[in-house]
Amino acid sequence: MEKIKYYLKLYKINMGRSMVGRMEYKNDFIIGILGFLVQNVATLLSLYFIVRNIPSLQGWDMYQMGFLYGFSMMPIAVDHFLTDELWKVAYFRVVRGDMDSYFLRPVPVLFQILSETFQPEAFGELIVGVVMLIFCGMKCTIHWTFSKVIVILVATFFGALIITGIKILTASPAFIIKRSGIFMQILYNFRDYTRYPIAIYPKFMRILLLFIVPFGLIISYPVEVLMFERYDPWKISFSIIGFAILSLTISGFAWRACVKRYESTGS
Repeated sequence: MEKIKYYLKLYKINMGRSMVGRMEYKNDFIIGILGFLVQNVATLLSLYFIVRNIPSLQGWDMYQMGFLYGFSMMPIAVDHFLTDELWKVAYFRVVRGDMDSYFLRPVPVLFQILSETFQPEAFGELIVGVVMLIFCGMKCTIHWTFSKVIVILVATFFGALIITGIKILTASPAFIIKRSGIFMQILYNFRDYTRYPIAIYPKFMRILLLFIVPFGLIISYPVEVLMFERYDPWKISFSIIGFAILSLTISGFAWRACVKRYESTGS
């Protein structure tokens, strides 16, 4: 228990320091948020023009598609807030020799990385997501129940853990091959497919999005529970929690195995 309290205190200190550092440069802070806002609005506009020319996509209308897009931002934004430092590990921290200092401190390397950076730019994703959920949700017929609220909360927060697990898994090989950013980018880009109904894809793609890179499980299925009540919300919730545990377990094992083979580049 004392060890847990120690790490929680250390995490709070590191995050507070990161937030102060990021907000010290207010113009950069604002530009970063606006950049993500513009990027997501542009993507949203392209989705709008597609849907406007195809009034119904596998039974989904424009507002349902907008709600799906809005919700797709939620677990991604939560993960983006807290674990963006993993991208730096995958792309350049190892090859530059920056990781050497992490191994000299009496704190687990992964904990140091995850507690090092707070990304305020994720507010851009969060703002777009919330606005779309509220606006499109008012246009959709959703019969809210307690179990539906639970599945949305579980998909948001445990879905973020699944995404974090994917990032840890794909960042791990960098300790051996020096750069693994391309692997992380490939798997992370699968999130774009879940901005459309998963039913439009061929069977092998649906299996991939549900069981291998489970963005479909944490984004598409929870929204289908709300819109069409096609699945049991409790089964979906427990499935997401199970996948989150599995994702973190596998990624943690891969991380530890790769860290043991780390050799400094001498940079």
